[in-house]
Amino acid sequence: MQLRSGFVLLALGALVATPALASDKQDFETCDGRVHPGKQSDGMRGEARESGYSFGLSRNQLPAVVIGACTRALASPRLLPGQTLRRVHLLRARAAAQLESGDAAKALADLDLARAAAGGLAADRFYHRSMGVSLDLLRALALAGSGDVAGALPLAQAAQAARPYSVDVQRVAATVLQAGRPLGTASPSPWLAGTRLTPKSGMLALVKEAEIGNFAGVVAQAPGVKIDWPAAPLASDKFVVLNVGSEMIVGTMVTLHVAYARAATGDPAGARRELAALRSRVTAARPAATPQSATRFSFGGMTWEALDRYIDTRGRQVEARIAVAEARVPEAIAALVAAQMPNDAATIELMGALKAAVPAKDAALVPDVTSFSKALAEERQKALRGMASEALLAPETPRAVVDYERARPNILGALVGGALSLGTSLLGGIDRTDGFRTKANPDGTTKVEFIGNTPSSALVQEMTLLRAAEVARAAGKPAFVIVDRNDYTRRLTTSRGGVPISSVAQGFKTELTIRPVDAGVEPERALDAVTIIDALGPLYYEEKQKV
Repeated sequence: MQLRSGFVLLALGALVATPALASDKQDFETCDGRVHPGKQSDGMRGEARESGYSFGLSRNQLPAVVIGACTRALASPRLLPGQTLRRVHLLRARAAAQLESGDAAKALADLDLARAAAGGLAADRFYHRSMGVSLDLLRALALAGSGDVAGALPLAQAAQAARPYSVDVQRVAATVLQAGRPLGTASPSPWLAGTRLTPKSGMLALVKEAEIGNFAGVVAQAPGVKIDWPAAPLASDKFVVLNVGSEMIVGTMVTLHVAYARAATGDPAGARRELAALRSRVTAARPAATPQSATRFSFGGMTWEALDRYIDTRGRQVEARIAVAEARVPEAIAALVAAQMPNDAATIELMGALKAAVPAKDAALVPDVTSFSKALAEERQKALRGMASEALLAPETPRAVVDYERARPNILGALVGGALSLGTSLLGGIDRTDGFRTKANPDGTTKVEFIGNTPSSALVQEMTLLRAAEVARAAGKPAFVIVDRNDYTRRLTTSRGGVPISSVAQGFKTELTIRPVDAGVEPERALDAVTIIDALGPLYYEEKQKV
């Protein structure tokens, strides 16, 4: 992901100046994260950095600062006429900031300028699969955000097809496709494809079905979602950390979605079981009370008090839907009296079901859903704007692939040149200094990892997947299932007085735990090894060869 922002060292007043001064060097970094272009042919000096400047601004302020810096950088004489890629890079950064600010029209105008500025670069395959796909994703987000979903969907689908093995591309494209799904639709989920690459995204796919009110889809997906509930009470200061604590919060949310979905699809007994099991698990995980436990808060986390409020609110929603399903309309209305319902598809469905169940004379007792529908539409718009930074793929060039070639042995040559007896040399592992490492696990799975200093996380993800495909073929299997996945970013962070002022990505790492399988096994999750080799091999191998 390409990041943009400026330095904390500059005053806001300095950033709004328009003439090209000595300090305008900072405008480039504030705009797209890279230092001023110098005389390099493409102008892409340095690696993109995330700066501490953003910590002093709210999310509403930051886009305006970035837009101003980009405008000045684009007009600066430091940007030479031949530095086409940097010009496109700056225009893309301004388009993303326009999108984040809610101005889809200006974002589309900048994307038009970026496309025109690219010129002959558009024919380059590395540009097309990185910057080209990125510009298409941003355009899709802007079109969907402005109401032109019909124009956005083909762009999102094309991006998915162009980078089928990029987790970020698949997530952004799925967000656009989700915007084209009306409430209550049972259309195929755009999120399920991501479960092949990231097993834990099964939870996300379920949540997205709940978001559009496809409750039959939620029930259908529930058996495939595994929640790692805490096995013992949590320490009071550990609830909000991003391992057990986050699993607890996500598990609570998913279980409540499933409980409501069961009630809405005619299974009130199943809904009761889900609620009872959830409350039992939360009770078992609750830490011993301390004076701080009721008010403890951590950035990105949730207090126990907040979790209790969430369960109470959603629990009322589920119980009201159970009452409607069992024709206990007065009890359903009583459950909703003075209760604040969430702005979600479940509330809209609940009100519709309740209105259909009450006598005509009591229809006025059921709240109107207009405000809920409006709030839900606003949440969709917010989700689209929030994907702008995810769509900023790092530019890729042949130089990145050269770096990979130096980091890897001739794996394909080993496969083709006699190693189709398969199995020993590859599964034994490749030294970490070569970038790759492969380890066979006792349970029959294999851990495959790749560490790369490339500026593109998508390239590291693809190379790891390619290596996994080779390992599956080396094991004599035509396909493999990703059992677990972890993606890491190594950063160099600079601080002043303990406050971060700059952070630069130094490289990326992807770990895949795979299980080689026979043809036809787990077809909803298995990846075909030869398909991956055919798709990625021509880009990364020294010579085009097929297994």
